Amino acid sequence: MGCIKMSTSTLFIKTFCVSLVLVSLVIIVGCTTTPSGSIGTIPETSLPSTMVSPLSSVSPAPVLTANPEHSAANITLTGNVYGLSTYPVTGIDTITFSIGLAPQSSAVDLTRLEIVFSTPVAAPVILTQGTRESTSTFTTTMGNYAVTSISPGDEVEITFRVTGVPAGTNVNIEVRPPVGAALPISRTVPAVISSMIVLQ
Repeated sequence: MGCIKMSTSTLFIKTFCVSLVLVSLVIIVGCTTTPSGSIGTIPETSLPSTMVSPLSSVSPAPVLTANPEHSAANITLTGNVYGLSTYPVTGIDTITFSIGLAPQSSAVDLTRLEIVFSTPVAAPVILTQGTRESTSTFTTTMGNYAVTSISPGDEVEITFRVTGVPAGTNVNIEVRPPVGAALPISRTVPAVISSMIVLQ
């Protein structure tokens, strides 16, 4: 009788364990499979096409538009600097050279341009644009015609008078546009002066 009780208990325990295993398998399989049909379908969520990746969340720098009043002038020297002399013995009395603008520059109002001229023995003189050459004004011409502005592609000749600068003297010229960097020019009057010479 004791053996029968033992067998029944063992059978019950085995049956109970197998049932637990089967129930566990059913639960696991049920959790990992998706039921068929519209009820068991998991809706897909699509991201908007305009959404930006978190890595590229930094917005691009704004593009600056050109403003004639605030853009750099970028004045350039377009050739030699010449010294003219009425009396070569006393030195040169006129300086002339041509300027241009870099391709992307805005037009420059030459009436607001300044030129600073100096030598080691003479104090700087500030010249402004005028209709006549003098030691305090300079003229701006293009093809022998007076002009008051310069645009990219133009070549404007600047001419002004100086008080007799003798041979061997260093001269400093600074072209200052109303907006943008100044153009510095340093030259030396050659040892031999004629009516027209190239400053070295």
